[in-house]
Amino acid sequence: MRLLLLFTLFCCSVYTSAATVRDLHNVRVPVLDQSEASRTDAIGGAFQQVLIKVSGTRDVLDNAVLMGEQAKAKSYISSLRYERDATNQLQLSVTFMSAPLQVLLESADAPIWGASRPLTQLWIAENTGEERAVVGVDNKLWYHELQMAMDARGLPVIFPTWDLEDEMALPVASLWGLFEQDIERAVDRYASDGYAAGRIIQIGNEFNFSGYLTYSKSREIIDVSAASIPLLANQIAGSIAESLSDRYAVVALKGVDSGYVLRVSGVQGFSSYRALMDYLSAHVGVREARLVKAEGDTLTLALELTGSWQQVWDVLALDQKLIRSDIPGLYAWQP
Repeated sequence: MRLLLLFTLFCCSVYTSAATVRDLHNVRVPVLDQSEASRTDAIGGAFQQVLIKVSGTRDVLDNAVLMGEQAKAKSYISSLRYERDATNQLQLSVTFMSAPLQVLLESADAPIWGASRPLTQLWIAENTGEERAVVGVDNKLWYHELQMAMDARGLPVIFPTWDLEDEMALPVASLWGLFEQDIERAVDRYASDGYAAGRIIQIGNEFNFSGYLTYSKSREIIDVSAASIPLLANQIAGSIAESLSDRYAVVALKGVDSGYVLRVSGVQGFSSYRALMDYLSAHVGVREARLVKAEGDTLTLALELTGSWQQVWDVLALDQKLIRSDIPGLYAWQP
């Protein structure tokens, strides 16, 4: 992200549940061997996966501009290596360069979802055939598959510990019945931006998840089915990712006024100023930030945005480093 600073003679703890996704531009794909043919196919698959991960949506695979670049996928790679997963499956780990990918997504009018993403709690119960059980660290099969699926979509999640406090607050029967009041009480124990709750049941050769995703007082039903545990985990992760991407990813606006004047108070000295500018410049929705005026600890900044200010603010608000005041256009800096 470009940052231009016009700075002259300016020298004169809030808890956040949003999470920074590490390895956002890294993906892993299975390969048969280390031959050139297998590597070429894997790089093409990795390119598609990273586009989905960075944008938050599978719709990018229908974008002609992006798919036209797949043949040039190698030019976007910064590193690659072979490794084995827990099942000894050979995988190619591919890391892509963030800046060229962002330029490509912008040029293709595709959404871009930054590394600061909302944290989601997962409250899930399953029917094992003999009894109903919760999904957590002790439920290794579902826990492992869901964690991998969430990681592949760049979704920060937390599972309940399912200690005595959780079990008393939310018995498995209440979770299975999706009793919202009981679930809400259990959710309050953990700091997050939202949660998904649901139940998994096997019907014949098919697995089904039915539940819902709650964010900012909005509720979205999730009802997906698949022929295997890994595929169902991917369906659940995909449903959550598509919903959150629609809310938080930024689509570059073209042919409209992209300027926004931001006033920020609480900027104490040069190091605080640098931290603020670095924070803004790291946001995918801010193309340029420059200082217009400094009055005491209050700065007036001119921002050039890739999307609307509301899109940008929806993501910034997650971190709670900028707090909206009662005065329109004035925000408090709390690094």
